[in-house]
Amino acid sequence: MWILVSVAAVGGLVLVGIIGLIIWQYKDATRFQKQADTHDLRVRVEKMAATYLAKRPKGALVIGVVQKGETHWLGSGQVSPANSNAPDAATMFEVGSITKAFTGVALARMVQEGRVRLEDTIEKHLPAEVTLPAELRPITLAQLATHTSGLPRLPANLDLSPANAANPYARYTSQELYDYLRAAKLDRPPGRKSVYSNLGVGLLGHILEWRAGVPFDQLVREQICEPLGMTETGMTLSEAQRVRLAPGHDTQGNVVSNWDFAVLAPAGGLRSCLDDLAKLVQANLATDDSPLGAALTLAQKPHFESWAGKLGLCWQIYEMAGVITFHWHNGGTGGYVSFLAFDRQHETGVVLLSNHGDAMAGDDSLDRMGIELLKLAGRVSWE
Repeated sequence: MWILVSVAAVGGLVLVGIIGLIIWQYKDATRFQKQADTHDLRVRVEKMAATYLAKRPKGALVIGVVQKGETHWLGSGQVSPANSNAPDAATMFEVGSITKAFTGVALARMVQEGRVRLEDTIEKHLPAEVTLPAELRPITLAQLATHTSGLPRLPANLDLSPANAANPYARYTSQELYDYLRAAKLDRPPGRKSVYSNLGVGLLGHILEWRAGVPFDQLVREQICEPLGMTETGMTLSEAQRVRLAPGHDTQGNVVSNWDFAVLAPAGGLRSCLDDLAKLVQANLATDDSPLGAALTLAQKPHFESWAGKLGLCWQIYEMAGVITFHWHNGGTGGYVSFLAFDRQHETGVVLLSNHGDAMAGDDSLDRMGIELLKLAGRVSWE
């Protein structure tokens, strides 16, 4: 879906892209409606996992499916070159940009608590010494959360040289962020168009931790993880968690270093496991029963709409021809890819975690598998 949307944004291909998207959605909606319950979703998951890992023989893949309050999961592949066991629901992975979903919920919680407002400008919540250019001053927290701030994908002073490529975010500090903001130029006026920005969500999370007076890792733990009973999600791993961390691999199957984050951690710095992320999915499917219900609902609500789709607070929202609507986010670091989505109408959700990938490789195999599984989960029982 997002490939067609990207094509549609390129000049003369706009009409072709829109027509292609409409045709694709219609066919997919028809197929979804005709799907019978064959009681074999587990078998289908096993086949999908085998196909995925056939090209990634050193990889670990964990797939979770939530259906009407029950979580099923399957681990495939091997945890590491030194551990040939299949990964399980407690195996740890870097989750990359799924972190943004946590940042959106943290924003929603702080709005509910009256500590910030969605319409607050970034200038209001930055240190007084950070003097912003005039064009940045109107940017709001909601615009950061919907990628409509006009800020570029990454700050120009982030070192992406080959010498820093193995762990590019680790040494980017708040002072460097402030230096960048003082002279930054927007790609477009705020509020007009949604264009994905790691910088924007990283800045949002930094503002939240500044306002809360605690580091982002602690903010996520206190605002989200503890209320939801998520004990395995964070930036810094305990020794027991580190033992359970599946090492990341690049697209060639080589073990690569983990990614560490400093000030831009809210854009991609968390590590987690299927058990914990399934709890996040469950909470989003049953907001009336969740201690975070009001905040989760606010985060799910569309806060920006265009012909290309809707966005919640850091959630991507996809609607398929009136048949299925789901919230989703994917993630990728130097050696991991991930996908999480939930469909409230059909009470389903999916979590996919892989330690074989590259955020810059442009491989959407896991995303496609996740979307296909979410559609199937709404029609086909686990077994």
